[in-house]
Amino acid sequence: MNNISLEVLQQTAMGIQNDPSLGMTKWSAQVNWKDGVQNNLAIRNFPVLTTDEPAPLGGTDKGPNPVEYLIGAAASCFAITFEVIATQKGITLSQVEITIEANLNAAVFLGIEEGDGGILNPIIHLNVDTDGTKEQIQEIAEIALTKSPVLASLKKDIRLKIIN
Repeated sequence: MNNISLEVLQQTAMGIQNDPSLGMTKWSAQVNWKDGVQNNLAIRNFPVLTTDEPAPLGGTDKGPNPVEYLIGAAASCFAITFEVIATQKGITLSQVEITIEANLNAAVFLGIEEGDGGILNPIIHLNVDTDGTKEQIQEIAEIALTKSPVLASLKKDIRLKIIN
């Protein structure tokens, strides 16, 4: 259903239940400086990604900055978590669209002020076309907020807005 292999997920879950050490997985990425604030980001065998900053932050804008990758990863992880839970509950998905926005205090980054230098006030907008009820979608979305590994890593209160 929804092109998600629940059988494989169940086999993985059973394997972890039988051997809890299998639940701890290691992930890695390698960053190599290219020039200025531009870096190459290598993850597994995928094409290298470029990170840079826009001109006002000292970059040449040749790629997204790390904050953009971070919020993109957060939105993607929320989406995957939502999609898996919906599928586990037997809900057919026709479309899932996630938009995320967050603030960043550049004054903290630039050393002008003290304060929270992380992303601030993140909001996830969820637009979903499904056979599920609005109540089911709300429940699944709330669960996804707590189960998404990337969102849990951010340790920030993230607001959710469902668009229908």
